[in-house]
Parts: sequence; structure tokens; C-alpha cells
Amino acid sequence: MLRNIALSVLTGIFLGCGASQKVKEPNAKLDQMIVEKSFKIKVKAVEPMVTQALGQVANSGVLPPGNTVGRIDVTGEGYFIKVMGDSVSANLPYFGERQMGGGYDSDSGIKFDGLAKNMEVTKDETKQSYILNFSISANPENYIVTVAAGNNLTSTTSIRSSHRNRIRYVGELEALAANE
Repeated sequence: MLRNIALSVLTGIFLGCGASQKVKEPNAKLDQMIVEKSFKIKVKAVEPMVTQALGQVANSGVLPPGNTVGRIDVTGEGYFIKVMGDSVSANLPYFGERQMGGGYDSDSGIKFDGLAKNMEVTKDETKQSYILNFSISANPENYIVTVAAGNNLTSTTSIRSSHRNRIRYVGELEALAANE
């Protein structure tokens, strides 16, 4: 009898520890925004590529309290990425090292507005999330953009540039308003 109980307990433990992936419930709002390619990402935080030079800047005490060299809060600053069909636009801050180009009178952020090239959308059915890849040029720079949109309407956007170190942006997705 004791042996049967012990066997039952062990079987329950092994079955309970099995690797099972639960499929998340679909988010109809996310699905609609991605399928229609009509959404805006409100950027909340910037995650620059941490380099020695950026570390020295952070050690100088110029970052506001609560920020680190690896994550800078920009909530409420109005930074965004918009996707409107095949058109994309962005107004983003840039913290990091520029490898080439740029001058004293040029804008230091990442800005683009135009038609995306090679736009591709992939859905992860298990996580009910999306990956959106595209490239865009904003003379003289070229950008490769990857947006990971989560089921909970959060996003992580990675941008690789022809002139700068890579950078990531964390934000929230929302549907575009009629006047945007």
C-alpha cells in the first residue's frame, strides 16, 4: 500500500514537471494592428549598446537618478515609431557611439520617414506575438529594424545602423488615431 502511494506521488511529480508550453490566448487588438500594419509604438526606454566610452559617460554622473548606462527611461518624451501600411516613420533618441558621419549641426537622434523595404511579418503561434522586420534609408544612413510585438502590447525594437552602434527601444503598441 505504501509502495503504491509512493509510486503515485512520484508519477505525479514527474508528470507535473514535464515541459509543457501553454499556448497564449490571441489578442484581437494586436492581430488587427499587425495585419493592417497600422500602429504606433510609444517608446518608454532606451537600451543602448554598452561600450567603454558610454560607461565613462555614465560614470560622470550625467544620467538622471534611476537610469543606468544599459537602460535609460524616456517615458513621456514623445518618442515613437509609426507603421502605416508600407510607410514607416520614427523620432527616436540615440545614446551610443557613432561610427561615421554626423556633424555638429546634425540631429543626433534616429529619424526616418518613408517607405519600408523588404517588410516581413512573422507570427509566433505559441506566444501569440509578432516579429516585424524591415529596412529603411534616411540619407546618409541605412537602418535595419526588427520589432518584436508581444501579446500584451509591449514591444522591443532593435535598430542596426550603417553609421552607429546598435540600439534597442522598449515601448507599448497602440492603434493609430484617425488623424495620425
